[in-house]
Amino acid sequence: MDPNDANITPPKGAPGGKVGFFWIVPDRLGHDAILGEAFDLAKAETYGEALTHPLGHYDYWTLMKARGPAWLRARNLSGSLLTTEYEDWPRGRLVFFPAQERFTLLADRRIFRSSRLNLVWAMFQVAEHRVDLRRDGHYMPIGRSASA
Repeated sequence: MDPNDANITPPKGAPGGKVGFFWIVPDRLGHDAILGEAFDLAKAETYGEALTHPLGHYDYWTLMKARGPAWLRARNLSGSLLTTEYEDWPRGRLVFFPAQERFTLLADRRIFRSSRLNLVWAMFQVAEHRVDLRRDGHYMPIGRSASA
């Protein structure tokens, strides 16, 4: 994040919603669930012209693994996640562009199913009509769940 861009803030009356990153992972029954972290726009960091979460997927996955199986169980998530890597699961990031007053979802193409998008909209408290969808090859899983 460029500290020189710190003056970009959400405009007054900006839409509600949050920014952050996520994965689609299995819950304890094997159904799709969402794991990640969402930040209010007021707490977001500036990256170029966008507001985003200051952490990345790798950092959060490392924290999740350190928290262990009890932390996952408390969130109804599969303990099998502890034996995988952050790149193994479909993932994405939601950012906000204040100048356009729009969100952009950058994600693995497998996120773009209505049931999975509904998980994203709920986690980030954003209406789908306020979000531009962008496939991003950077978020393609490379491990065991590449077909998820």
